Amino acid sequence: MQNEPRFRVLQNVGAPPQTSGRKRRWGHLPLDEIDVDDMIELPMSKEDADRSVSALSSYVWRFSQKTRKKFSVKRNNIGIGIWRVR
Repeated sequence: MQNEPRFRVLQNVGAPPQTSGRKRRWGHLPLDEIDVDDMIELPMSKEDADRSVSALSSYVWRFSQKTRKKFSVKRNNIGIGIWRVR
């Protein structure tokens, strides 16, 4: 057994560096810029739409809770559509 400490305490080192955080997959969408009855169209394959619609719907719902705007996210024949309804 060694009596050496397994840690060290550093004083006056400042705050940890800022990290950029997790990359937003849908953060580029202009949800705050569209008006009522406008639509954002995301063209993609049916398989990609099936895989992404749940995550996108959750992202849009969280955004709507912050801004009090109402959206509808639906799969359509070209991919996914996001409508601003209120």
